[in-house]
Amino acid sequence: MASKNLPGGVGEEKPADSKIQELCDKIKHDFQQKSGIKAEEFKAVKYASQVVAGMNHFVKVWLGGDHYVHLRIHEPLHHTGEEPSLHHFQLHKNQHENICHF
Repeated sequence: MASKNLPGGVGEEKPADSKIQELCDKIKHDFQQKSGIKAEEFKAVKYASQVVAGMNHFVKVWLGGDHYVHLRIHEPLHHTGEEPSLHHFQLHKNQHENICHF
């Protein structure tokens, strides 16, 4: 993972908070449509962020059982009025895998 001091680098992993869970809740439907997965759970566990024109959040999400995914959620700059969006996801992750840029 890139150093948090490197411009444009991905910061350190942190425990997910209510703001990150709210972002995940906003893109859940999009994830379900694109992945074909109807998860019993959709709980943000950890995340790391990257400053871009807005913010990219790389989030580990628990889907229930031993099933995890990594999401890349783009949060636009506030003044744009745009909503957060799902940019990419990685399936078949586990609870021990570190979050990295993808």
